[in-house]
Amino acid sequence: MGLARRALLAGSFSLSVGCAVWPAGTGPGAPEMPLTEALERCGRGEAVLIDVRSPSSYAGGHVPGALNIPAPEVALRAAEIRRMGRLPILYCG
Repeated sequence: MGLARRALLAGSFSLSVGCAVWPAGTGPGAPEMPLTEALERCGRGEAVLIDVRSPSSYAGGHVPGALNIPAPEVALRAAEIRRMGRLPILYCG
């Protein structure tokens, strides 16, 4: 399954900043991905955090290093996400 398609599937968990993280490829109702695992994957260059909130919400505070791609744009920007070559981990507030 491609990264962009996996990016559109979601499972969630809470971050200390009050956001939900949706690891790609897990599907609704899947077990939560621990925050430490998400951050470790990003640190190793295996994953990228994508904040799917509005630009104004993103500007008000986000996980350091996260990219802002608002939810309505995710499908439209799937090719861009795929070209990143990393596991996309989507999160929102």
